[in-house]
Amino acid sequence: TADHTFPSGTANFLRGDGTFATPPGGSDPWVYVSLTAQFASTSATTQNVTNMVFTPAANTKYDVFGMFFLRTASSATVPRVGNKWPTGLTQGVASYYVTASATSQVLANADTAAAAVSPVGQFPATTSLVWPAQMNMVIVAGATPSGSIQITLQSETGGTNVMMEVGSFIKYRSYT
Repeated sequence: TADHTFPSGTANFLRGDGTFATPPGGSDPWVYVSLTAQFASTSATTQNVTNMVFTPAANTKYDVFGMFFLRTASSATVPRVGNKWPTGLTQGVASYYVTASATSQVLANADTAAAAVSPVGQFPATTSLVWPAQMNMVIVAGATPSGSIQITLQSETGGTNVMMEVGSFIKYRSYT
């Protein structure tokens, strides 16, 4: 019979072969960029969201994800989230999903041919709550990328305040 002496402490686990082992170390491969102050705009043209940006390295592929808390001063005016692309990308695509009602979303797909922005629509009637928006992106930087991936926000209707709230974030990681 096998010796079932248990190690002291809680750092080990029992492997399938009946031996105890220490889990391998590791780190989170994602780099997070989080909004630390509310960003508001009444502009009907894209505005750079403060600090929601990252600069790709040469010859590197990235998986990028964003989750945004959006708010509007009028449920008839949707916050439109998007991004600007750096030059020197070999490939770049993004999809944006923005709340249209409590149970539906509007979708926008984009590539590096133009700045991306989610479509117009209508938020649910409650303007006191935040509503989600999500972004998925994949980019391949060429040998000489110049500039950054910049998250943007604009009001569907100029003059109506829209906000991206604290805690909104993008995260990115490179892959092979």
